[in-house]
Amino acid sequence: MKRLSLFLLLLLSLSFSISAEAAPAAPAIEYEKGLVLSVTPLELSAQKKAALGEGMMVHFRLTSGPDIGKEIDTINYVSGKSAYEMKVEPGDKVIVAVSHDFGKTAYNISDFDRLDYIYYLVGLFVLVLLVFARIVGLKSVIVIGVSLLIIFKFYIGQVLSGSWNLAALTVSVCAVIAVLTHLPISGWSRKTVAALLGSMSGVIIAGLLSAASVKLMHLTGLDSEEAMLLKAATLSQVDFQGILFSGMVFGALGAVMDVSISIASSLREVSAAHPEISRKQLFISGMNVGRDIMGTMSNTLILAYVGSSLPLVLLIMSQPQVSPLKIFNLSLIATEVARALTGSIGLICSIPLTALISAWLFHQENKNQ
Repeated sequence: MKRLSLFLLLLLSLSFSISAEAAPAAPAIEYEKGLVLSVTPLELSAQKKAALGEGMMVHFRLTSGPDIGKEIDTINYVSGKSAYEMKVEPGDKVIVAVSHDFGKTAYNISDFDRLDYIYYLVGLFVLVLLVFARIVGLKSVIVIGVSLLIIFKFYIGQVLSGSWNLAALTVSVCAVIAVLTHLPISGWSRKTVAALLGSMSGVIIAGLLSAASVKLMHLTGLDSEEAMLLKAATLSQVDFQGILFSGMVFGALGAVMDVSISIASSLREVSAAHPEISRKQLFISGMNVGRDIMGTMSNTLILAYVGSSLPLVLLIMSQPQVSPLKIFNLSLIATEVARALTGSIGLICSIPLTALISAWLFHQENKNQ
């Protein structure tokens, strides 16, 4: 009997795998742009309204694709119970999902079209940089573009291929981005070398703390819907703890570079104005500047992480009956706390290290003159 049950189970699993392979692939969904022309409320029964919500007949025109200019009617339900529902109004730009199934074409509103407004913000950002920073602003735009290119083309590609150790890959990419950020803007000088060494020192400290936090706190990196979806459906072979480590280090990199160049630039000016100043006095001057930066930049970093996690903070504060012991031991909470604190510690440590390196380099320069 036991053998028969095992045989039937094997046969059943085999039939499922065969049927899955034989099953036709789901029809591809195309996405086009559309413009909402009118929205008309539908008269629904109380039972249907309770189940589906308010019904709207949406009349829109396609503004891209092979059927551009075509006007279509579709029904849109809004119950207020789902974050994915859309309440559209005339004049809204939308994304339309176009599916072809059983010889019929169906059109459904998928999302709002936000791309134009993203372009406007990017354009305003570039304009402000160019107006106020001029040639340095132009260099900054180029540096940002190259940095994003490195992350999206090289880093992401290597993560997907799984050919690199993620810790080594992350530190290498951070080093390249730091060089490409400081060198075009500040030129090759002792100030740039000091900023680079200070930046990488802070990043390495943040990286070591991040790696220790991931291991000791048993953080999985699977605390978001996106990570769970990737793990379950698409990238089961990827090291998500390594991805979490990379996210912590990349999050700290920008602030650490900012602090390092500020300290190096300040000490460069002090050294140029007072060539006779000693190495110790230069270091003390750097620490005096750095202490002011510590207070503001650390707070900035913490506030940035709190701001990005505000819905999570509200969820915690709205559950006073839940034990704080349970809340603060949740992987999601521990991950965000570790992310904020490791970056802040790396930032703080980069200040004395940059001051020390800058004092030594600039003092040597003054001695050689």
